[in-house]
Amino acid sequence: MKDHNNPITQEIGNDAAAGPSASAITKSLITDRLRHNILFENVNDKDFALIRAKLAERRYKPDDVILKDEGVGGTLYFLVAGRVKVVKRAKFGYSEETLLALLHHGDCFGELELIDGRPRSSSVVALDECITYELKKDDFDHLVRECQPFTIRLMQLLSIRLRALNFHFVQQIVQSEERAVTEVDKLHQLIEAAKTVNSTLDLDKLLTVILDTALRIVNGDRGTLYLIDEEKRELWSKVLKGSELVEIRLQIGKGIAGYVAGTGDTLNIPDAYLDSRFNPEFDEKTGYHTHTILCMPMRNNTNKIIGVIQLLNKADGLFTADDEDFINALSIHSSIAIENARLYEQERQKIALEKDILAAKEVQLSLLPKSAPKIPGYDIAGKSISALHVGGDYFDFIPMDETRTALCLGDISGKGLPAALLMANLQATLRGQAMPELTPKTLIRRANRLLYQNTTSDKFMTLFFSILDTRDNTLSYTNAGHDHPFLISPDGKIERLKTGGLVVSIVEDFPYDEDVRTMTIGSTLIVNSDGITEALNSQREQFGEKRLADVFNKHLHRSSLEILDEILVAVKEFTGTYPQFDDETLLVVKRVS
Repeated sequence: MKDHNNPITQEIGNDAAAGPSASAITKSLITDRLRHNILFENVNDKDFALIRAKLAERRYKPDDVILKDEGVGGTLYFLVAGRVKVVKRAKFGYSEETLLALLHHGDCFGELELIDGRPRSSSVVALDECITYELKKDDFDHLVRECQPFTIRLMQLLSIRLRALNFHFVQQIVQSEERAVTEVDKLHQLIEAAKTVNSTLDLDKLLTVILDTALRIVNGDRGTLYLIDEEKRELWSKVLKGSELVEIRLQIGKGIAGYVAGTGDTLNIPDAYLDSRFNPEFDEKTGYHTHTILCMPMRNNTNKIIGVIQLLNKADGLFTADDEDFINALSIHSSIAIENARLYEQERQKIALEKDILAAKEVQLSLLPKSAPKIPGYDIAGKSISALHVGGDYFDFIPMDETRTALCLGDISGKGLPAALLMANLQATLRGQAMPELTPKTLIRRANRLLYQNTTSDKFMTLFFSILDTRDNTLSYTNAGHDHPFLISPDGKIERLKTGGLVVSIVEDFPYDEDVRTMTIGSTLIVNSDGITEALNSQREQFGEKRLADVFNKHLHRSSLEILDEILVAVKEFTGTYPQFDDETLLVVKRVS
């Protein structure tokens, strides 16, 4: 029966009313106490002497169970030494118990079972060394019938206990109703708070709304709401400095908020200056004095800590466990609202970026040739299909003078907007250097120097640059690290154009080489980016140069545009549903007369 953790038992055990131990009680004192028992107060000495002769003395040690619930009693107990507790035990083996009454010497118990003959609904347990005198049922029944003063006292006793029991249960009902009202009020506050924190998708406004709501509910004076920057392992927040929001940052693990972010613990600090983690620097600068702190982690629906809320100086004392429970419940709603605000901001930025990308695509398309040049005796076609909205491949036709036209195709490192910007830079540089007196190697050398000086070290480009001269039908070229173009003679012989040097923008000054070829009638030049030959299918196989050669050899008798289209169709059929991962660009030049 022992339960040393039961606060009721502890309180009773410390009660000074326990008096001297049962072993110290003398027989005369026992008799005196028995004579003055509440049931015998109006009984005359003669009748008491008769009753006394029928009483049997019993002694109990602390925690002895004198009466068990559910048992059928047959004895009336008069307590003359020690204390007993009347308790209702929880069912199903749980150790919790409800204290119904605490009885001292002069009290009695067991009378109800003698009167109604029904099983007990509670237990009686000795708290100290106890002495009782017990009266059996037959003697009790006789006493009730023959001794009117005893019977009257018994009825009075039952009335007193019934009133006390009624009062006890009324108090329980009142307390239960008060708790219910309090819980309903808290629930209402939480619902209203949840509505408030979900009233905006602006992250800066949301952080202010959450903090103001938390301070209002727990009656705090000031506070800060921090969010976690996982990449930097820091806490950040925005605070008002004058009329301007200023971002502040703290390292995770340091200070009150940093400790909570790092451990996930809740800190309820009654005196900030007695906590070694508290930094008084803010107080010293502002003149504010921090007394109490409640600092709690904010977790999302996966229990991940996304931030910390720190509240200062509760107006009416210390922060309570109820405050902790409420802030914990509020933080769940707040975390969801913060995640929604972040997703909204990401989506807003994504939409803005997509608009910028579409605008960039329009700009880039405007930089690429809208049509091939009309050069007498030649059939020319060019096309670029970007893997993303914007691409890094580049082809161009640049008039040099009346008979000379530059034909070029380049591939920029990387993809997307950075590659597209570099592509625009390359085009501007080449067109700016396209002077009639320059040869391909001189022009590329000058362009390489300019691009090296104006781009970062991780940016470069491959480039095939050639000049077609219709006066003598020659093609002079330099190849700056690009895939070797195919020059097919009228009889089907294939030559690869390799002369040149390093990719552009790697070395500041590089002496490129150049070479010259004659474009005889029926000759075909095919220049491609590596997005053609390195296109993959679902088995991760590359399209390759052999398949490319097979396609254009099969269609050499057709126009430049038809050859170009057949190559692109063949690549698409090869890759199937496998996604395009690189830009695909082609340039086809045929001498037809």
